[in-house]
Amino acid sequence: MATELTAEQKAKDARAEKVAWLIIVAIIATLGGGFLALGLAGVGLVAVGMVPVIYLLLIIMAGGKG
Repeated sequence: MATELTAEQKAKDARAEKVAWLIIVAIIATLGGGFLALGLAGVGLVAVGMVPVIYLLLIIMAGGKG
């Protein structure tokens, strides 16, 4: 079948999934740290600070075409 993945493709997919989970955990940990440090204002500050980071990640995922 044409839709079957090679071992190399499966390894790439597994690595990409691990990276995605790592990013999600890092975001949640950062928001939690902001909350513990400054309460709800800390969550807002962290969220506003993450906007450029998310934008850069989207540019990287799009292949550098900004």
